[in-house]
Amino acid sequence: MIKINLLTEAKPAKKKRGVSALGGAGRLNLLLIVGGLLIGLLVVGVQWWVESSRLGEQEEKNRLAQQEVTRLEAVLKEVADFEDKKAKLQKKVDLINALKANQRGPVRLMDEVSNALPDLLWIERMELKGNLIAIDGKALNPPAVANFFENLKRVQAFQEPKLIALTASSTTSSNLYNFGLSFVFADLDRTQFEAAGTPAGDAAGPAGATPPAAPAAGN
Repeated sequence: MIKINLLTEAKPAKKKRGVSALGGAGRLNLLLIVGGLLIGLLVVGVQWWVESSRLGEQEEKNRLAQQEVTRLEAVLKEVADFEDKKAKLQKKVDLINALKANQRGPVRLMDEVSNALPDLLWIERMELKGNLIAIDGKALNPPAVANFFENLKRVQAFQEPKLIALTASSTTSSNLYNFGLSFVFADLDRTQFEAAGTPAGDAAGPAGATPPAAPAAGN
């Protein structure tokens, strides 16, 4: 006779796995570990965000600094160009002033000599040696030469006038006199003459009209 045991054999209870198997202490440790990991990740994330913000700010500062450097370089270039133009302009101004200063002496000399010329006398040659002016010319009579000499003595810028020669001309049938005199021009004012001993005018012309344009010793 076959016997059937309807009662199932009691199976041993399986051990619980996971958190429940750890008990209360195990769950607490797990929570602490997870919390520590989260806190660590949070700290790392905050540090990364802070460093990223600092890096962004530094990059922005660098960009602004580079813009300022570029602007200053442009300003410095403009200043350099301005200084260069200013130096060139100053050279031109100095040159103009020097030319004016150099012209002052010859103009003064021509004016004073022209004003001192009497009638019946004209100049043929004017020569500069240092600040010594030598004049050669012709006159229709000796009194005209004497008047010219006296007029030169009255000019304050002319000093030490000397009559070098007064001779009758033997080349023409008319009564002409050759004369030579010299004086010191005390107000040369850095004057330079391009050529000394250049003919001062037409010897055939009368006194008064020709001599003012005669000397060609100016700059």
